[in-house]
Amino acid sequence: MKTKQLPLMIMTTLLLGIHSFGTVDAAQVVGKSGTKPAVSKSSTGATGKSSVKAVRGTVGKSTFKPLVTKPAPKVTAQSNVKLKGTTVANAKPKVANTTAVKPKITTSTTASRVTATVVTKNQVEQVTTRVRVENTPDVRVLLGSRRQDASVSSASGVTVLNSAKGKIESHKVVSVGIRGNKIAVNGKAIDSVVTLKPASGDIFTFEGKSYRGALTLRANNGTMMVINEVPLESYLYGVVPQEAIPSWPAAALEAQAVAARTYALHTMEQNKNQLYDVSTSTDHQVYGGVSGETHSTTAAVNHTKGIVMLYNNRPINALFHSDGGGYTEDSVNVWGNDIPYLKGVKDYSNSSSSASNWTVSTNRHALEGKLNAASKGVGKLKSIQLTPLGNPGKATSDRGVSGRIKSATFVGTAGKVTLSGDDLRGILGLKSTLFDFYVNHNPVSSTGKSYHTFTGKNDTVFIKGYGWGHGLGMSQWGAAEMAKKAGSGDTNYYQTILKHYYSGITLKKMY
Repeated sequence: MKTKQLPLMIMTTLLLGIHSFGTVDAAQVVGKSGTKPAVSKSSTGATGKSSVKAVRGTVGKSTFKPLVTKPAPKVTAQSNVKLKGTTVANAKPKVANTTAVKPKITTSTTASRVTATVVTKNQVEQVTTRVRVENTPDVRVLLGSRRQDASVSSASGVTVLNSAKGKIESHKVVSVGIRGNKIAVNGKAIDSVVTLKPASGDIFTFEGKSYRGALTLRANNGTMMVINEVPLESYLYGVVPQEAIPSWPAAALEAQAVAARTYALHTMEQNKNQLYDVSTSTDHQVYGGVSGETHSTTAAVNHTKGIVMLYNNRPINALFHSDGGGYTEDSVNVWGNDIPYLKGVKDYSNSSSSASNWTVSTNRHALEGKLNAASKGVGKLKSIQLTPLGNPGKATSDRGVSGRIKSATFVGTAGKVTLSGDDLRGILGLKSTLFDFYVNHNPVSSTGKSYHTFTGKNDTVFIKGYGWGHGLGMSQWGAAEMAKKAGSGDTNYYQTILKHYYSGITLKKMY
C-alpha cells in the first residue's frame, strides 16, 4: 500500500464513523497563546448556559466570538487551583429573579479543538498519532494553576510518568509541586511535564476531589498547570449534571449530553495546538469531576454515547443557554456572523418561571450612574431610542428575530450614545437582551406598552425581560419542557429536541 493512500483511507474511515481516538501526548503540545471567550455558555452558557461562549461564521474558519464559549483565557500565575467556575454566562440553569448576568454554555454567556469529523490531511494525520482510549478521544481539562504543593492519591496507587510517558515510580500518595521549571514529585524535581495515573482503574484524587483519567502537571512560568486528561465520555459524566438539572426528563438530559459532547469536540478541534482544550468554568462547560456525577445524567451520556451533531460533516459549535424566553435568536443578530445552524426558533420554556419572565425596578439617577460608570454617560437622560418590544418572528433595525436588542440609543443633555444589546446587558446586569424599558409605568399592572421618555424628575424605570442567556442554540429549560412531550416508547426523543433548536444539523454516531 502506498503511504500517500493512507490518509485517504483514514479519512474514509472517519466519515464512516468507525474510527478510534485518544489524546495528544502532552509533551508534544506547544505553548498556549491566549484566545477568546461559552456560550454555552455553552454558553454557557452563559447566558444561562453554556455553555456559550467561538462560533464559525461560515462553517469552517471564523472569527465568531460568542459570550459563553470563548476560548479559555491565557493562564497566569495563581495561588490556588480553581476547580469550578460559576460567574459567566453559561452557569447551571436555575429559577431565580436576581438581576445578575447569568454565568455555559456555555453555554449560557456564553460561550472553543481535535474532532473526529474533521477530515483535512493534517487533521487525519493527527488522529493517527493518538492513543486508543476505549474508542473515545481524550479531552484535556484545565483544573487550574498553582504554586503550592498538592497531594494526589488513588486506592490502587499512583504511577508517575515523565514527559516521554516513561514510568518513573509508583506511590500510594504523591506530593507534587513546582521547583523552578520542573515538576517535583515527593520533593524531587523530575521533569517539565509529569503525568500521574491510577495504577489500576480510572479514578484518582487531587487535593481531596476525585476525577477520572489521568493528571498532567506542566511547569509554566513558575506555576504548575493542573490538567485532567480524561476520555470524553467520562468527562461528560462530570459535565451534564452541572449543565442540566438531574431530575429533568431523560430526553432533556440526553439532548444536553449530545450538545455537551459536540461542543467539546468543536472546542478540542480549535484548541488542538494549545496546552489544554477546555477549562472547568462557564467559559467552556462546568465540570464537577466524579463528585458531580448522578445516575440520571450518567445514563443520558451512556444512552447517547458517541452521538454528535454535524453540519457539513463537522461538529457544530453547540451553544446552549438557560432559557430562551419564548424565542431563540439568529446568530447574526447577536455577534454579527450568520451561522446556518444557529437560527431563531420558538422556545418551549415555561413562561411562568422567573427565568423566562422577569422585571427589574430602578430609576433615572441609577441608570445614569451605570452609564457613567461604563464611560457611556450622556448627562441627564431625556429618552431611549428603541423599537418597542413586539411579537417575535421578524427582526427590525435594532432588534433581532426574537426581539432581543441589537442596539439602543440613549439621549441626554450631554449628547447620545448607542450601545449593543450585549453591552447594555452587561452594564445593567440583566439576564438577557430580550427586554424593554417602561419609564414611570409598571408593565405588570399596565397595558404593557413601553415608555421611553423621561420627565426629568425622579423617574422610576422598569425593565421587563424574558429568558436567561445569549439566546443562541438550545434553550435548556425549553428542552426540559419539550421532553415532557416524549411518548413512553420514544427513546430517541432527544433527537427531536436537538433538531428543533439547531437548524439543519445531522446526528451521527462517531464511535
